[in-house]
Amino acid sequence: MCGVSQARAFLPIVGQLRTYHRDWLRHDLVAGVVVAALILQGNIARLGRAEAGLAKALAAAQFDDGGLISRTPFEQELFVDRLGLLRAAYSAAKQSVPDGIEAAAAAALAALHGVVLGDGALSSWQGGNAGDSARLTAIIEGCGLRARPLRQPKGWGYHRLSALGTIVIIDAAPPPPPKMAPSGCASTLAFELSDGAQRLIVNCGGPEPLATQLPNELADALRTTAAHSTLTLADTNSTAILPDGSLGKGVSDVMVDRSEDNDSSRIEASHDGYARGFGLLHRRTLTLGNDGKEVRGTDRLEPVKKKGKAVPFAIRFHLAAGIEPTVTADGMGAILRSPGAPPWNFRSRGSAIGIEESLVVDARGEANRTVQLVVSGDTGAEGAEVQWQFRRSS
Repeated sequence: MCGVSQARAFLPIVGQLRTYHRDWLRHDLVAGVVVAALILQGNIARLGRAEAGLAKALAAAQFDDGGLISRTPFEQELFVDRLGLLRAAYSAAKQSVPDGIEAAAAAALAALHGVVLGDGALSSWQGGNAGDSARLTAIIEGCGLRARPLRQPKGWGYHRLSALGTIVIIDAAPPPPPKMAPSGCASTLAFELSDGAQRLIVNCGGPEPLATQLPNELADALRTTAAHSTLTLADTNSTAILPDGSLGKGVSDVMVDRSEDNDSSRIEASHDGYARGFGLLHRRTLTLGNDGKEVRGTDRLEPVKKKGKAVPFAIRFHLAAGIEPTVTADGMGAILRSPGAPPWNFRSRGSAIGIEESLVVDARGEANRTVQLVVSGDTGAEGAEVQWQFRRSS
């Protein structure tokens, strides 16, 4: 077993463990027990019990695909960091890492890679923001493992499309259970888009895990469907956010179909968050060309049982800070100019676009002004369909 000097080196691991909900508390504390058993002489039996407890804690907090059940990227970053520290403790103690812990760590890293955009920082989901890319890089490089980004998740839910530097990440799963994510968001079928290191389409994000100086009303608004790059029906959240801040009824079933061919990668997903209140299913299709130059999208509102009545909808595309849009003369498109990428052209088929104010929360938890493209309309008896396209100029 490792000596006193090594023990002193790894004791801070327990002190570094931060908690956000019960399941974080459970597997962090059990990981601390495992480290204690590793660094103290004569604790082989206790180590076995601690490892068994950690396996149960990991199973309770982690999907089979490696993502946390909280579906929160900044917690996933912490998770990978903790498992990396735990692996380092095994190495210092000259002990082999159990297969179950090794598999959990590798899967966790793949899930984390899956929500990283081209600038090396996190995609903004479940109340979090992009965070510090340098810190994230250090955690990934220091964990001692290598993994490819998770592209087709199950429980983790964040599907990834990528081609020649263009990355699209879409939330294709129901929101996390309220007890697992106190700042969970109504973000189903929202997406983010980056070209190289330049973010183009984003969600507004949130202050987590930082202590926020944002007004409570603004922090609450950042969790709404309208604060994400997706379709909002009748200015209503796809999953209810209750007065006490917890998530209520809404999206319970998300269907996903993914295909790849020589020309493109395609995801078609639907959610039932508007079925109960409006009798409509939201279906979104995203296609990324294999040259990375074009993202095509279709948003459909389909009647679940019978023909419906007119209901207003808005499809929002929040622009990253620094993106400057210029609406085309016909009002059906916009040119998006940025300091870090070639111009991208946006076109909407069937509905004119508008430009409205928006904001994006940065890594310091502060709100930065930006704008959003909004395509709006009303459903008819057969629902509605809007096709749109982003295309890089060069």
